[in-house]
Amino acid sequence: MTAHERHRGIRSLSRLYAFALLTGSCLAGPGVRAAEGPIAPSPPAAIRHFSIPAQPLQSALQAYLRQTGVQVAYPTAEARAVSSATVTGDFTPQEGLSRLLNGTGLTYRFTSANSAMLGKASSAITLGPVRVGGTVRSSGGDAQSAYGPGVGFVATRSASATRTDTPLIETPKSVYVVTRKQMDDLQPLTIGAALRYTPGVVSLSSNDSTPSASLFQPVHQRGFESYTFVDGLLNGTSVSDPFFLDRIEALSGPSSVMYGQANPGGLINMTLKRPTERAQGQANVGFGNYDRYEGQVDFSGPLNKSRTLLYRLIGVGITQGSQTRYNHYKRLAAQGDLEWKIDRKTDLTIIGQFSYDPQSWSPWIGVPAYGSLIKSPTGRIPVSTFYGDPAFNENWDREYMLEAIFHHEFTRNLQFNMTARFDAQSGGTCSLMAGAVNIARNTIARSAFCNSHIGGRSSQMTANLSYKLRTGPVSHSFLVGVDYRGQWAKGNWAFATAPAASITNPIYNQYTYVDYFQATNGKSRWAKYAYWQDGIYFQDQIKWRRFYVTLAGRQDWNGYGTLFNRPFTWNAGINYVSSIGLAPYFNYAKSFMPQIGKVYSAGNIIQPDPLNGHQWEVGLKYQIPHTQSLLTAAYYDLAENNVLVSNPDFPQYSSEIGQVRSKGVEFSAHANLAQGLDLILNYTWNRVYNSRTTLTGQTIGGQTVSLAGKRLVQQPTNAASGLLDYTLPKDLVPGLSVNFGVRYQGKSWADQANSFRNPSFILFDMGFSWDAGQVFKSAKGLNVRLSMTNFANNTYVQCGSARFCHYGDQRIAYGTIGYHF
Repeated sequence: MTAHERHRGIRSLSRLYAFALLTGSCLAGPGVRAAEGPIAPSPPAAIRHFSIPAQPLQSALQAYLRQTGVQVAYPTAEARAVSSATVTGDFTPQEGLSRLLNGTGLTYRFTSANSAMLGKASSAITLGPVRVGGTVRSSGGDAQSAYGPGVGFVATRSASATRTDTPLIETPKSVYVVTRKQMDDLQPLTIGAALRYTPGVVSLSSNDSTPSASLFQPVHQRGFESYTFVDGLLNGTSVSDPFFLDRIEALSGPSSVMYGQANPGGLINMTLKRPTERAQGQANVGFGNYDRYEGQVDFSGPLNKSRTLLYRLIGVGITQGSQTRYNHYKRLAAQGDLEWKIDRKTDLTIIGQFSYDPQSWSPWIGVPAYGSLIKSPTGRIPVSTFYGDPAFNENWDREYMLEAIFHHEFTRNLQFNMTARFDAQSGGTCSLMAGAVNIARNTIARSAFCNSHIGGRSSQMTANLSYKLRTGPVSHSFLVGVDYRGQWAKGNWAFATAPAASITNPIYNQYTYVDYFQATNGKSRWAKYAYWQDGIYFQDQIKWRRFYVTLAGRQDWNGYGTLFNRPFTWNAGINYVSSIGLAPYFNYAKSFMPQIGKVYSAGNIIQPDPLNGHQWEVGLKYQIPHTQSLLTAAYYDLAENNVLVSNPDFPQYSSEIGQVRSKGVEFSAHANLAQGLDLILNYTWNRVYNSRTTLTGQTIGGQTVSLAGKRLVQQPTNAASGLLDYTLPKDLVPGLSVNFGVRYQGKSWADQANSFRNPSFILFDMGFSWDAGQVFKSAKGLNVRLSMTNFANNTYVQCGSARFCHYGDQRIAYGTIGYHF
């Protein structure tokens, strides 16, 4: 069992009050406006941010309602036959509706401050049968759908918790969404870096902005390691560069009922970019410190006039160094999408990916606590120190993926969805690993490790039927589904002793592959495994008046080697959505995880028992009416049994802790406060500890102590963050937006025995974006971005034991020059 297949804990609290609207006027954009009828009562003048792609007018008016609070009544026949224009930018609701109707042959008039009516532009407005925009939910082309990029820093819908497009305020669980704009502002290179402004999420690798070939991100939720999913399926080899994604969602708490095996702290679900009906594209050239250079392309649009065939092509090339000597990263990755709208009710999307990392950062290289976190007679270890050897340092990875997404609507209330994926991976790694420190001799012990000829593949599929019906005053949304997962892996691995290195002056190019082969006699161990999982899940989302109840259950059958399990997990939640946007909720959920590994117990090697967890959570969500905002406060109590950790005496084996408990409070606020003003605030308080164990551990002073009641390593009790993005007024600095972020992480324990601590730290991030087309018409589409993380260049270190620590990222500056069309 690897460290990526174990668990730990974290979480927290706080609160926000912020709501402001800027009023004024906006410059009229280019293009011919739809003919305007006489305006009755004055329409609202507050400027709003619009992000509505071209789409059928009916769904466009639903998006318009969500972004302005203005309901639009329209002639059913005329609206069904036309498509809207794209509306992107900051306008008044009147100007936004005018742009939306451009080219449709329809006109409008406001009947009140929050309602409008449509009619043919060539006639007086006499309406026949009408439908009020916003009463029908649609995900097609809507930025605020469960699969869209969100608007600003706010996403109001998600499918991660229920596998259905559900408003977050009606979901009785904690779900935090990283929108496309947030990723554009921060320009993260890894998923861990993209989640830095998410409550309850902690990265155990403090330099998480440096990618590695590892398929698992070093992210923990509520104290337990997170598995990553892509489009609802386990991330086997999917490209996880944020540039390929429309959104990242952190689903907190046990989620086995919808996904099968998953840790109780939560999971990360990512949504790949999809084709668009409107032609668009971008090409970016990036550069930064540590010799970072990057190229990005993203093109999308229709392949035929009827727009039934759509495509998307995405590519990334990266090369960079790091703050640690001899650690480099190179990647070439590409994604191709093809969407076929077979008919009005049937849709098929095929996604293919390829990535190749000829060089990657080694996750095994770190520094000891003495000299970095703890004062040492040998002095402080420089941040750039590398205790490996460039002559014995190889990390490469190659990945392939093919995914199919199918949707068919039998009737308005009966729909079928399926996602299937096949992926394959090959790679290898060889590196030195640091060990015990000898202060008297000024040396650090090392060992050599190689994992070669790695090969892996997996096949996955999930399919479900959804059906909606009403039984008197109660409405039901049923979901019944099945899924399958098969994983296979193989490879050779071996350990060997290696010469110790000087702590203060390591000498390089001293240990080579020849030395390794001589130490191992050219022999290695062959390992392979196969894992499979079959599951059936069901769910009923019940609505009665303003009450929403979610009931779900799942039966799994899974096996690994000779192990076989038949777990049943379930979830129940309820929330109440008031007329003013407040929604208290309660949820109880269970999780299950088969464990892979070998447990050393009293001289015997045994198979580990499966993990099982449970959590209850109570919280309050608030969506300020007629605004793009979502505020969440949650308290949770979470426990997991049969947790494994590395055996300190026999690292090749595991030890079973017993039970780990995690309690905490989280607070999150995402709000697009006013024109060009977007805000994120988060606070987390969490206590994760060994609530039941017979294990003991060694303090840094060599004493043996019980681990009962001890906190898990690198899990801070307090954490907070805030991010603000502001677009300056056009008459002051046209096209310029700036962002500023601050991150605080409190103290955490640095070893299992809780004998020394990681200090707290505060980091500052900042950046700007400039749209040159706002100043120079000839430069329309030209965009310049700059982002800096830890721009104050604070030095901090995080340890997981006395032997293994990491310096956090020093200042990282990254800029791009791009052309968007």
